[in-house]
Amino acid sequence: MIKSCVIGLSKIGQIHCSNLKKIKNTSLNYVYDKDFTLRNKTAKKFKCKTSNSFEEILRNKEVKLFIIASPTTTHEYYLDKLIKYKKMIYCEKPISLNASKLDVLVRRIKSNRIKICIGLNRRFSDAYIKMKKLINSKNVKIIQIISRSSNANVKQSVRNGGLFMDKGFHFFDLACWFANSFPNKIITIANPLSTKEFLKNNDYSDAVVNMKFKNKVIVEYIFSRNSRLGHEESVKLFGNGFKIDSDKFFKKSIIYKNFDIKHKESYFRCLKKFVYLNKNLLLNEGIQTQKICDEVLKSARLN
Repeated sequence: MIKSCVIGLSKIGQIHCSNLKKIKNTSLNYVYDKDFTLRNKTAKKFKCKTSNSFEEILRNKEVKLFIIASPTTTHEYYLDKLIKYKKMIYCEKPISLNASKLDVLVRRIKSNRIKICIGLNRRFSDAYIKMKKLINSKNVKIIQIISRSSNANVKQSVRNGGLFMDKGFHFFDLACWFANSFPNKIITIANPLSTKEFLKNNDYSDAVVNMKFKNKVIVEYIFSRNSRLGHEESVKLFGNGFKIDSDKFFKKSIIYKNFDIKHKESYFRCLKKFVYLNKNLLLNEGIQTQKICDEVLKSARLN
């Protein structure tokens, strides 16, 4: 039995707590959040322990697996602690907001032989798995990805790394997965579309990103913090004589609902696969995607 702890107890953390209860050979033993009320309420809800001291949980040799679902600004702090104690780590994306420290963190992860997963859960969503299977024998030429949110929270966006790190991360990874390649040319237009509130915080509310991949696949992304319809997420794949639309693979009743509801089963599948694997899961993909995010941001600032 792998004894576990979930760090960060907002929406995603709560999903992970529930999933640990369902996966065979895992148990939820501790939860931790800086919010005293939240961590005690969650511990009571899931019938597990908590502590005022994160170090106390770390020192417990029986607790092997830690899930980092806390704000992105805290990922580096928790990773540093968990690597020192050689814990098994499931980390929600991204690894770190500091590009200059990314390589150092990765070297430490590998040199300490840490078993780690980066939570690129979209790869485990029913709709995208079906789309991936459909293009196995097809030649994709163009990918179009649209992601619009029904709420615009500047503080939350900045805390999670801004538009491209927070919203774009999953979709940059999805495009690489569908295209079986990586971008070598990026053009981003963001300034003319952004509201003053976001720009004052060195962030963007809207952006159009175009990429050309090494295998000549063209990808267009449209990101926005505003949507009249709700949480809009659409992926279209085009090739000679075919078009595959993600909307056809989602239930109509949840197309515009919260992203976490739309992809809820994907969190379970990603965590379950990691627990049962004897190696890292999606670490290299997480590193590559973070570097793409950095290049998109550079492109936005240049334009």
